[in-house]
Amino acid sequence: MAEGIVSFVLEKLSDAVVQEILLLHGIDKQVETLSGELSWIQTFLKDADMKKLENKRQKLWVKLVQDVAYDIEDVIDNAFISKVPVPNNPLREFPRRGCFRIVEAAKRTWSKSKKLPALHNLAHEMNEIMARIQKISERRQIYGINFLGEGSGEQLRLPIRPPVLPDIDDPDVVGFNLDRDNIINQLLNTRTKRRVVISIVGPGGLGKTTLAQKVYNSNDVKRHFDVRIWVVISQEFDLKDVLRKIIKHVEPQSNLEGEEEYLLTKLYKTLNDEKARPKKYLLVLDDIWASDPWTQIERGLPDAMNGSRVIITSRFSDVAKGAEPYYPPYLTKEQSLELFYKKALPNRDLCEGYPIDLIEVARKFVQKCGGLPLALVVIGGLLSKKPATYVAWSKMLKTINWGNEGRKCIQIIATSYDDLPLVLKYCFMYFAIFPEDHEIDAQRLLRLWVAERLIPVEDSRTLEETAESFLEDLVQRSLVQVSQRSHTGSIVSCRIHDLLREVVIQRAKEDNFLTIFSNSDNQKSDAKARRVAVHYSGCNELMEHANPKLRSFLCFEKPLPSFSRHRLLKVLSDMGQCQGQGVEFECFNGLTQLRYCELSGILNSIGRSFELFIGSLKLVETLDFHLGEHGDLPNDIWNVKTLRHVMLRRYSLGPSSSADLRNLQTLTGVRSNESWNTQLPNLPNVRDLDILVESSFSWDLIAQLLDTLKHLTCLHLFGHKVPPEIVNMQRFSFYQHLQSLYLVDRSPSPSNLLPVEIIMFPKHVTELTLVGLQFKEDPMPVLEKLCNLKMLCLEGEEANRRMSCSAGGFQQLHQLNFVSLKNLEEWEIKEDAMSILEIVTLDHCSNLRVPLGLQYLSNLKELKVNKCSDLEKHAKKIHNICKDVPSISIDGFKPSISSADVSFDSSADVSSFNSSADLSSFNSIYFVGFLFLVFVSVLLLSFSFRFNLFVVKN
Repeated sequence: MAEGIVSFVLEKLSDAVVQEILLLHGIDKQVETLSGELSWIQTFLKDADMKKLENKRQKLWVKLVQDVAYDIEDVIDNAFISKVPVPNNPLREFPRRGCFRIVEAAKRTWSKSKKLPALHNLAHEMNEIMARIQKISERRQIYGINFLGEGSGEQLRLPIRPPVLPDIDDPDVVGFNLDRDNIINQLLNTRTKRRVVISIVGPGGLGKTTLAQKVYNSNDVKRHFDVRIWVVISQEFDLKDVLRKIIKHVEPQSNLEGEEEYLLTKLYKTLNDEKARPKKYLLVLDDIWASDPWTQIERGLPDAMNGSRVIITSRFSDVAKGAEPYYPPYLTKEQSLELFYKKALPNRDLCEGYPIDLIEVARKFVQKCGGLPLALVVIGGLLSKKPATYVAWSKMLKTINWGNEGRKCIQIIATSYDDLPLVLKYCFMYFAIFPEDHEIDAQRLLRLWVAERLIPVEDSRTLEETAESFLEDLVQRSLVQVSQRSHTGSIVSCRIHDLLREVVIQRAKEDNFLTIFSNSDNQKSDAKARRVAVHYSGCNELMEHANPKLRSFLCFEKPLPSFSRHRLLKVLSDMGQCQGQGVEFECFNGLTQLRYCELSGILNSIGRSFELFIGSLKLVETLDFHLGEHGDLPNDIWNVKTLRHVMLRRYSLGPSSSADLRNLQTLTGVRSNESWNTQLPNLPNVRDLDILVESSFSWDLIAQLLDTLKHLTCLHLFGHKVPPEIVNMQRFSFYQHLQSLYLVDRSPSPSNLLPVEIIMFPKHVTELTLVGLQFKEDPMPVLEKLCNLKMLCLEGEEANRRMSCSAGGFQQLHQLNFVSLKNLEEWEIKEDAMSILEIVTLDHCSNLRVPLGLQYLSNLKELKVNKCSDLEKHAKKIHNICKDVPSISIDGFKPSISSADVSFDSSADVSSFNSSADLSSFNSIYFVGFLFLVFVSVLLLSFSFRFNLFVVKN
């Protein structure tokens, strides 16, 4: 890892600004010599990073180089930039008049005299560093430290490949079907009314969580329980946080403030609803490390004798007293080989068979993994990057240090980490910053990588595009798990396994890459650590002793500390934890070298001091602010050439007309600027734009601005009375590659009816949201021809009373939302329309009747109906039509509803009614038939009695 640090320092020394300073102050020769020596050392470090260092002398030598590289960076930042700023155009000519020349010369002399102490310290520090470099070089020769041998440092360069976008569902899960069925049978056993706790127990990497997920996502389980709740516990247990998560699953609108006892009582009452009936719940507590968490949580869980269930996954068998333990077996040799081959040879079909020469070495890998799924997945992912040859696999088998039985999985994962190219090692090490089991925002992670200078520059792609390919590479290597993908295929959130996190934390500490402050340890900040991640709220006193040369501070708790001692800070983020809270930005004054600044809390005291703070950010690349209702960014910020991402939580005034922001890629949460009447800002590389157009602003100017954005892929446009020429996107240069379009007409009264044509919408759009736009005719026949559309949302006072989706339309649509379409009465779905549709949301469509052809949505997985009065009347009918849909939510509907409460619409689809065999109608016919039989039986009995009586009398 020291090679990467030296590379970064060499890059900084070659920076044009630094070179100008060195030239002006006469120390360029010293730095030239220093750069040459570092370049020579770097060749040895490349080889050292490729080889496994076992020799203590080698490790010590690499450590010395790493320390001196850090010190060089400190000298550059502290002495050069913060104390000796670049002179303002020192080569410009003086004014011709003599008096001005004298005044200018005096200013120059006075300014230089003030810098003399800093220059003197700079020269002294440079001489000390040169002496240390000389000693390091001498020690390498004296002690015979040599890494050179087979292989070249060029092997470490990362091969850049286009992003790989795998399916979200993993088809490669092996060996859990029988275990899944066994657990599901226990959950669905109706003879056992009491609450049952099942504990899935096994070592890390055995697949406990994967097995629990397969059970949790089973369609039978979804239909059986009223509510399902999944909560990750992990080692750092916080009872209040866990209780809030559980309650939020059941009642999202509940008040979650209060102490533990209040939340326990709240949870108990929420699940044990006395007004209706107790909820039959399934609660999964994933990754419990001790018995205390379950003992405390159990107090808030009622046992209403209605078949509720709890599943616990843990590495320890005694975490839940009274639980029924389930021990998933290790994978068999056959299952292990199947999983191993799927991961190691992902592009080969099972039917094709596998290379005969690889069978023997594959069995050796499987034998070493001992049936542990995580080890098989990691090693298989590692080998997927290697040539599928006997030589390559055998070499890999020999280099793996399996170690003792207890640390087998850790060492397997460490082997996968060690095999990463250097640039990917730094990127993967960055995951250590995030807390255990943390859902990581992928876009935030990519921006942090860029700000930390972990991403190399490439001519053909932006830094963000390269960073995204790195993340996809880590996913493909099975080192990163994708939690969610967008409809465009990009990663929304991700995470890493606990064992992987242990590996990167260990490496980060060894390389002084990171210090973590958490509840689990009370460590002090490492004197050389460049980054601090705070995972608990008591960080103020710890920051007083932190490295004053700190470069990055990431806080996952509030409040934020003061940074008066950390003037070299480049990355500052509260990770979204202060959202809704007030933030006093005065404690950030003096942080002139910030590149990444993310403050989710509302900034207080916006005024002159805030303008000075913003004006001092001359190197900033990412700004993520919450300015409050009346806050605007000062105009000075739009003159910063380095800006790449500006994300504002409330609509602030956009860039000034003179802004030349060639590096800007993200601009969200801005309003149109009146200065654009004279000149439009230069935003040639913006890819993501979210803009509010003021009512008094000219749409012609907006059209001109949009026409300059040739690389736009995501557009959110809000305005009043959006004209047809804006809705018609074919006129803009980004028409061919826009992927996400969000158009909102905020007019208080309906705007003019718009024509609808297929050429209006971008060809490759995957996400389309239209709010407040009204079309002359049904838009569905046009929209269904958008062959890449995966998410469609229509919202507002739609003028059309009828919509129809024809056969073969919407072939890629996964999600459809109708919101506030109050005029819509009939929605017809023809057979073979929307064949892969999975999610339908109908919200506040008060006049919409039961959709005709709803039964044709064979792949529907989730149906939500909210505030649709006519649909709510026919809730039971919808349930019967969609009986195979795993998740149906209809506002106000309760499963115990009686047949008398269900009415039917005569205009509903008769064919679908008959085919669904409506239960209410069937029950009514059955009841009438039953009464008829009773009447006939009574009549026959009466006749028989009278006949017998007549016989007796006679």
